[in-house]
Amino acid sequence: MKKILLGIIALGAFLLGVLAQSPNKRGEASLSIDGGRVSIDYGSPTLKGRDIESLIAPGEEWRMGADAATTLSTDVSLKFGNKVVSKGKYVLRAKLVAKEKWHLLIQKEDKSTVVEVPLTYQKSDNPVEELTIKLEKQGSGGKFILEWGKFSLSTEFQKT
Repeated sequence: MKKILLGIIALGAFLLGVLAQSPNKRGEASLSIDGGRVSIDYGSPTLKGRDIESLIAPGEEWRMGADAATTLSTDVSLKFGNKVVSKGKYVLRAKLVAKEKWHLLIQKEDKSTVVEVPLTYQKSDNPVEELTIKLEKQGSGGKFILEWGKFSLSTEFQKT
């Protein structure tokens, strides 16, 4: 009986350890545009008191999430400004160019950049604890929005 009880306690301790190390929650944003579908899959870490802007230096890239890469899947070609992204699957990263100046990097899986797009930066007084990415309808296209901490990054796109 003692061995069984010790086994149950050991199993419980093991399971608690596994749960404590479990990956961050995954999030998905999706949007239908003119018969096509655009979606982003991302890890959604919590801020936990960190100031993300102080952790990244100008010139550095950030993977915009946690655990597995943030990915863009689109079954239609998209246009960001005058730059076209063909339908397919891509890795998304952000690059801090200068203080409060960010670019969205749309990359192939080999990390070669297909498109680099300026992002609109906005500061907020109400911090967002959990990283959130949204895709919203914007005219005949859409808008990418990332919110975390005290800032928001966004850019618009169209179907080509």
